[in-house]
Amino acid sequence: MSEDSEDQVEKPVLYARLNDDTLRAKWPGKRWHGRYKDIYEVCDAAHADGLASFIIDYVDKED
Repeated sequence: MSEDSEDQVEKPVLYARLNDDTLRAKWPGKRWHGRYKDIYEVCDAAHADGLASFIIDYVDKED
């Protein structure tokens, strides 16, 4: 495991999913919510909610 990977093990995960033109997200302490315009707005909301750093799991297309 690389040093970067070890640092990320402890970080919470921010999940974001794009459905048509709606970006919804969830992170620890939040259920799926929001109608964000882009991933930057999601990250700003997570920071405002007290999440200092996190790993982003962002899906813009489902197979």
